[in-house]
Amino acid sequence: MGKQVYLVDTPVATVWTSAQSPGAGDEEALRNPANMKQWLTGLSLEQRHELWRKNKIQTQVLYGRKVIVHKTEGKWAYISVPEQPSSKHPDGYPGWVPRCQLRQGEEWAQDTAVCAIKKPFAMLYDENQLPLFEVSFQTRFSVVDETKDRFVVKTVRGKTASLKKQDVQLKGSSPGSQGRHMLDAGKMFLGLPYLWGGMSGYGYDCSGFSYTMVLAATGRTIARDAHEQAKGGAAVPLGSITPGDLLFFAHEEGKGAIHHVGIYAGEGKLLHSPKTGRPVELLDMEGTIYEKELCGARRYWM
Repeated sequence: MGKQVYLVDTPVATVWTSAQSPGAGDEEALRNPANMKQWLTGLSLEQRHELWRKNKIQTQVLYGRKVIVHKTEGKWAYISVPEQPSSKHPDGYPGWVPRCQLRQGEEWAQDTAVCAIKKPFAMLYDENQLPLFEVSFQTRFSVVDETKDRFVVKTVRGKTASLKKQDVQLKGSSPGSQGRHMLDAGKMFLGLPYLWGGMSGYGYDCSGFSYTMVLAATGRTIARDAHEQAKGGAAVPLGSITPGDLLFFAHEEGKGAIHHVGIYAGEGKLLHSPKTGRPVELLDMEGTIYEKELCGARRYWM
């Protein structure tokens, strides 16, 4: 088959390294709708470690976002994610997802989304105002109507649904500076467990966290991985960093390969999703390995 455009038809689609990557305990992530809370609550710390040790997960994609299907094998599709630029594939971050989590079509308001979820997660309601499923922070929708307390939005399946106005941010209405908005958004997730490959309000990896906070504050799409994020935006001298700048960290006390990214929070502090077993935290870098490994800064906001 040639390249075909599909849309994600589940709250969060996990993109696996291969169709054989999922194991016991991953069933909730594979169905439609995926139940992210149940999946992640059921994983032991050892199972979470296995996600990165065995490189099981590549990334994740939120409801309604476009993917390109390159081929299918049984119940699986090999896809790439155009909105997650990567040197791994010219069409975006690649990997495998269950076919049941995709729906063919590109008519669903990809570039005209006017609202985004502003809380870690929020409920989407059907036409009868009954709960459909929960969607993650930064899931985007096109608004077709509104009531006193709800926005009526399009769904991937061509129907309408609704969101509580208190749960969403209208496009272009971000308050304050973009750098400060990045920090305010990121601080909502303090204490959230790290998830290898994570790109949703249910768990982030380091670069998924920075990617999403830049998107939330600026609407801008940046590279998916830390070492490629370190090549974009505007370079900032380490002596001139301000809150909202992305900070990068490299092995060999800053001289080796870049392996981590976080958001500068001011006063020598780092807001980041560190690693499996450690949640999103606000860390004073002085005297830590991060102070030694700090190697560069980039600014993606205006």
